[in-house]
Amino acid sequence: MVTKTSTGLQASSTVYALSKEVKRPIGVYVAIVLLLLGALGNLFLIIPEIPAYIFGKLVYGVLGAFIGLIFGGMGIALGYGFYKLKKIAWTVGMPWLIFEAINGFLSLLVITPIAIGSLALIALGSLVTSIPVILYINFKKECFIC
Repeated sequence: MVTKTSTGLQASSTVYALSKEVKRPIGVYVAIVLLLLGALGNLFLIIPEIPAYIFGKLVYGVLGAFIGLIFGGMGIALGYGFYKLKKIAWTVGMPWLIFEAINGFLSLLVITPIAIGSLALIALGSLVTSIPVILYINFKKECFIC
């Protein structure tokens, strides 16, 4: 709704809210889905029977569950930050995703000879989800403005 005032035309608050909305590229949604899939895989490490991994070292018990919770929580937090196109998500996301890719790569090299299929799958998933997101957000860093 537009109303006439002494200073000219004044747009309603709904039009103003729509004008503030930022258009997200479709690739951002793909990156969010990949991050959330990676976070879901890392959250499976909270199950006590599944060990977590950090640079090829298997970590069991409470510490392993804590590592899975940190990795899963960071994936969810970065997904939310990418959805909101927050600059801090890009700033924190790049080093975190590089760390996660290196961790997945080293763990995959060390864990593959061991017959732990689900853990090797999670390490491979870490690579598959982090590397495309790193490449995409590096080329689209101008979208992360606020």
